[in-house]
Formats: sequence, C-alpha cells, structure tokens
Amino acid sequence: MRELPFIPDELDLMILEYMTKDASVQFKQLAESLKVDQRTVAKRVHKMMEEGVIRHKVEVDWSRLGLGISAYVGAETGLGEEDVKRLHEYIKKEPRIIEAYSTIGDQEYYFKVMEMDLQSLREEVMRQFEPITAKLTSSIISSQLKHQDDVALIQFLRQKKFSHKKKRV
Repeated sequence: MRELPFIPDELDLMILEYMTKDASVQFKQLAESLKVDQRTVAKRVHKMMEEGVIRHKVEVDWSRLGLGISAYVGAETGLGEEDVKRLHEYIKKEPRIIEAYSTIGDQEYYFKVMEMDLQSLREEVMRQFEPITAKLTSSIISSQLKHQDDVALIQFLRQKKFSHKKKRV
C-alpha cells in the first residue's frame, strides 16, 4: 500500500524555503523571521523529518575531488531476464553510478555516472554495460545550466497553493 503524501500548509512551505536557503538556520531565527513561536517551528521541522520531507544530506562537489567527468547514460535491456538481473546488480555495486532510474520512454534506464576522465569512463564503466544492454547511449555533461533550485520550487508551490494570501517571505 502506498503512503499518503505529506500535505504542507503555508507555514511548512515557508519553513522549508528558509531552511533550503540556509540549512544551518536556527529554530529561533526561523521563529523570529516567520513571527511564530520557536516550539511551533521545532514541531513542524520534526514532523517533516518524520514524514521524510526533510532529509539531512551533504552536497559534495565531486569535481573538486578529481571526478571531472559526469555523464548521463541511457540503455535498454531487451536481452532477456538474466541480463536485466545482471544489469541491476551492476548498477547497485558500481559506486561511480550515482543515480539510476527505470523509465518509460525512449530508454528503459538512465544513469548518472561520475569518473575522473573520459578514458576511465569508457574502459571501466561503459564497457561493463555493453554485454548486458542494448541501445547504449551517453551524453557527457560539458556545463551545468541550472543547479537544482529547491527554493524556486517551494516558492512556486506556495504561490500556487496560497496565492490568495499575502506573500510573507
């Protein structure tokens, strides 16, 4: 059975917006900015953590650690159930595959892969896909046009859900 989604109210979204801008913001600061009690902020944050809305995560700049190549890889299987199983096992054990998705569309699977250089990407990661995939495609990321913008998405949700109220933040 699928869990019901967490339904935030405007205050929850405002808390998320502040915390997304500055993950180290203190409850006291949040309470003062939002003109609510500090205990209210704490309860809301803890509830969102319990619900899995807020997770603590460190964002790493992999290029600063020598992993300068990022690629998106698309693949199909179509080779039989044994190959699908081998592909799933490879995805799970390969640490350079940092994201993997099963999709509906042009490709059955998409992966985000990190590596130090093109030669290593080709020889150590991509070559492993070849016997267990069909229609393997890859796109090397040359530059990032937009970083994940959680603040803008939270502001959009607030505006969409609560546009009848005066904007507070």
